[in-house]
Amino acid sequence: MSLITTLTRDYLTRSFKPFIFTDNYDSVLDYENLQNLGLYVHIPFCKSICSFCPYCKELYTPEKCNAYIDYLIKEIHMVADGAGQRAESGQKGVGIRKEVTSLYFGGGTPALAHERLSEIIDAVNEHFIVTEGIGVELHPDNVTPEILASLKSAGVTKISIGIQSFQEKFQTILGRKPVNAAALKQVLAENQFETVSNGT
Repeated sequence: MSLITTLTRDYLTRSFKPFIFTDNYDSVLDYENLQNLGLYVHIPFCKSICSFCPYCKELYTPEKCNAYIDYLIKEIHMVADGAGQRAESGQKGVGIRKEVTSLYFGGGTPALAHERLSEIIDAVNEHFIVTEGIGVELHPDNVTPEILASLKSAGVTKISIGIQSFQEKFQTILGRKPVNAAALKQVLAENQFETVSNGT
């Protein structure tokens, strides 16, 4: 892990303890009585790994990404149906869709999987009612007419663009390419969303 990533993690978490990932989890998430529940889906793939990013990420290949999404969809159904606990007791899923405020795709670079996001959204919609919209994080390179049209078609209503900085000095420090703000604005004007935010 790079020094920048370590310092950022320490600053954001106010802790010097490293993140520890384990494979211990409940086979059923007890969310039925939770209020104002929002759903987050992590797509960990990136075309390149930014040194400043503290999040779980993996270099993108179509094969890895497609396999991940196949298993992700299976897990959505397994958890939402309560496959673990209910299967042990012989019960089936109750068939009641839980109301949630939002569905948000982060990463990683979720737009690398833009052609399959509708499949994930369909799986979520089988079990949940999303009341306040669907959001996706975007790398500036993903702000293209094709990708934005694909996201809108899938039901995405909100996008967040990880620009980091418009200033060349900081783009260089972060290892990011310059962002053409005028071109970005034009593409967004032609493909409007309910909410557009940027990570500057």
